Amino acid sequence: METTYEKQGYLYDDFRMFHVKDHEKREYNFHYHDFYKIIFFLKGKVTYNVEGKNYNLKPYDMVLISQGEIHKPEVSFEEPYERVIFYVSKELFQRYKTEDYDMEYCFQRALEEKKHVVRFSALENTAFLDIIARIKEKAWGNDYASKLYGDALFLEFLIELNRCCMDGRGSFEQLTTCNTKMIEIMEYINAHLKERLDVEHLADEFYISKYHMMRAFKKETGYSVHQYITEKRILLAKKLIDSGMSAGNACLECGFRDYSAFSRAFKSRMAQPPTGNEKNERV
Repeated sequence: METTYEKQGYLYDDFRMFHVKDHEKREYNFHYHDFYKIIFFLKGKVTYNVEGKNYNLKPYDMVLISQGEIHKPEVSFEEPYERVIFYVSKELFQRYKTEDYDMEYCFQRALEEKKHVVRFSALENTAFLDIIARIKEKAWGNDYASKLYGDALFLEFLIELNRCCMDGRGSFEQLTTCNTKMIEIMEYINAHLKERLDVEHLADEFYISKYHMMRAFKKETGYSVHQYITEKRILLAKKLIDSGMSAGNACLECGFRDYSAFSRAFKSRMAQPPTGNEKNERV
């Protein structure tokens, strides 16, 4: 019997910020979000896995995780695991996008580079820490227009992050380890969601034993091949439906051949049927 992997986290606003420090040993499961995630790593001994790629983090690394990307940290609790986490909605990026700038640029660059960690100089790190401190001080108080002030400060954070990614002050770091074959299979799946994608087809396409592939894929991602394909198809379907496509057409565009099976899978993972566009959904 397969395990069902749930989306994690809730996002009811344009963004949320958390300052988290874990002292006691715990296990982190593979998961994904319907929103974007920024992790500003502060302290600890952590290897971060994003879509099968592992990164050994250093203090003040920025981890950029797009919608639907499967990830988890591997933590050695020799010291506390401390980080600042931002959840960011797609709507925020859309609201501030113009012909001259796009706040989503840093995430697009990460996808193009096929890397998820950005490293900065001490000067840039100090600037990020200053903005974060001001968000904590101003955004959660009872002062006049504190929420608006917090929103403005977070936009300052995003502007600085994107500028660093554009002008070379932020360097996208090489991943530490990965299973190259599994990365190729994941990239193939994401590029061919509309097509046939069963285990036998993938094994033939990549000249690999299907049993070896199934074991290695599960080890690298925490998902079975079938789970991974289904999750990615559902996430793509939601994106298409939110953009205005009918549920029936989205079903076909995402590789489902049976609408009732698509509807059941969508409702199971999104906690709503494949119609409508609820902003404050369960994630």
